[in-house]
Formats: sequence, structure tokens, C-alpha cells
Amino acid sequence: MPPVSSPERPVAQRAAYSARPTVLMDGQRSEPVMQMLRSCVVREAEGGLSSLSLTLSNWGNEQGRIGYLFSDGALIDFGTRLKLYFGETSAPRAVFEGEVHAIEAHAPPGAPPEITFLAEDKLFAARQARRSALYADMTPADVVRRIAANLGLQPDIDGLDGGRATWAQLNQSDLAFLRRLLARFDADLQLSGDTLQVRRTAERERGTIQLSLYSQLQQLRVIADLADQVSEVTASGFDMATGSVYSASSRGAMPGPGSGDSGSSVLQRLRERSEHLAPLACRNQAEAQALADAAFDQRARRFVRAHGSTEGNAELRVGSTVRIDGIGARFGNSYAVIEATHRYELISGYQTDFVAQSAYLGRA
Repeated sequence: MPPVSSPERPVAQRAAYSARPTVLMDGQRSEPVMQMLRSCVVREAEGGLSSLSLTLSNWGNEQGRIGYLFSDGALIDFGTRLKLYFGETSAPRAVFEGEVHAIEAHAPPGAPPEITFLAEDKLFAARQARRSALYADMTPADVVRRIAANLGLQPDIDGLDGGRATWAQLNQSDLAFLRRLLARFDADLQLSGDTLQVRRTAERERGTIQLSLYSQLQQLRVIADLADQVSEVTASGFDMATGSVYSASSRGAMPGPGSGDSGSSVLQRLRERSEHLAPLACRNQAEAQALADAAFDQRARRFVRAHGSTEGNAELRVGSTVRIDGIGARFGNSYAVIEATHRYELISGYQTDFVAQSAYLGRA
């Protein structure tokens, strides 16, 4: 049963509204596409590169002729730029923009033929080819700016202006290299239109959404797991500039949203478990400390993970914070969204699935 009083914000201004998505092709609305739309799915996750699956009925009447509607490439073809809006049709919100890179035909039993167009956003170009490059005497922010410029994107970077060094990209795609570089600093990248946004993971802010179980939050599965938790992360090495040995340790710096008992505090009641960062090279004490903090926080955030499905909400994106209640004191908490899937089907309508995580287990 839904809560008697829910603090949720309505997803639409009207009690009854249409949530049929709006599709633009190369900036234009196509009525045949809108009429034949059967389903669409937009997926986004940490690390960037969102994807779209757009399925249309491929059989009908076109200018007095019965036959296939989208098989000749006249309306949609490879390279067609698709932009998708979700939410109330009177005030939709853009959730995807990218180009078609794959086309699939499907003939289900007892139903008309279908055609599916698969698209990815502009980070598709960043994962297309492997290459080697050297970025000498640059901060991480400088590296991101250089790669963004090569991809024709506008960088929007908060922080990462320290740690000037030489960075090597060895037989990696630009996307894989950026992900590896940003992981050292506990940062994430997301694409918004033509803007490449880079933020430290714990400092991303795309709004807070209140969700109540059996209200907008239709189903939920939450697990708190100690398997990946540690009580301390350490790093050590030799500083060639000063000729001295250094060591660093971390028990957390920026764990993200939520409150209560952390995984490390629960673990400490059972046993101590330390993790040493032997495979990661670092030059000095400051870099070792930053790496230890990042490694600890990345582990800590995976302590409690929630998988949920909600009434379609175009504001629920990677980087959003969801405040969940109605699941009891132990799991009622704030969670950072790390995956979001917006799906529309003719029968079930618009729904948003998400994966979110928190470093904390609420107290009863």
C-alpha cells in the first residue's frame, strides 16, 4: 500500500497526462515515426556513452501501398541524428541525442515486422579507435580539454587542475583512457548535448528526487554487502625528487550521499581488512594520499546498492540523488544514481529503472 502522506514531487503538472516520447530526426519531427513507435529505451551509466534503442512497426500503408515503411533508408538511416524527449508531452525533457550506428530487423510471430534503430551519443567517436599519445606536463583537466577539443566537444570541468604530470595513453581509445585517468581522481564524465561534463563523483549534483515505496517507486531491491569493503586503504613508494620513502593511508574522504553506519564501521566490528594499492604507481606522498582516498571511497560507495523501478521520471539521471523511504530504517537513505534506464512501451507506458548506491546503512 502507498504511504498515507508522500513527500514526492509529482512527475507531471496534470493528474492524467500523456508520456509518449517525442522523437526528432535531424532536428525535425516525423509523424510516420511517431505513429509507428512501439518502444524505446535510453540507457546511461557512469563513464559516459549513453545509448538508444528505438523500435518501430515496419509494416503499413504508405501512399496507398501496403508494405515495409522504413527499410529503404529514406526516413532513418545510418548516421541519422536522433534526439529523444521523455516526460509529460506538454513539457518534455531531452534525455538522449546521438546518431544511428546499427539497424536491426525483427519479425515476431503473429505480429507485423519491426525495425530497431540503435544509436549512441557523441562519445561513440571517443571509443572507435585505439591509439597511443603522450600528454606532457599537463593537469588532468588539461588532458580532458585536449581530448574534448579533438572530439568537437565543449569541456565543463570542476576541479582536477592539480597534479601536473606526463600522462601516457597506450593503445587505448580516448574514452577508455579518460575513464582510467579520471578513476585515479575519483571523477566521472557525462555528456550533455555537446558539453563534456567532468565532476568528482561525490560532488556531482543533478538534483535530489524523493521516492516512496509503492507510490512513484513501484519496486525496489536493496543489498548491503561487506564483500568489497575494507577498513583501510594504503599506498607507498619512493619519492625520487626528495630521495625519501613515503606511505599513505585512508579511511575515507568523500563517501557521497547518505548517513548511518558505513561499511568500514560495520566491518570493524567483525575484523580489520586492509587493502594495499601495490599495482598503482604514484610519485609522492600527496599523490599517494589522493589515490588511497579515491580507492577507499570507490569501495565504500558500493556498500549498499539499490535497484528500483519508478513511474517514468525524465529528471532521474546519472548523478542524481534519490531519497528513498518506505523500505524501513535500515535501507531508507539517500543514494547516488549510477545507472538510469528510461523505457517506453505501448502497453506499460513510460518507466524509469535505476541503480543507485550509498556508503551508509541507515540506523533503526
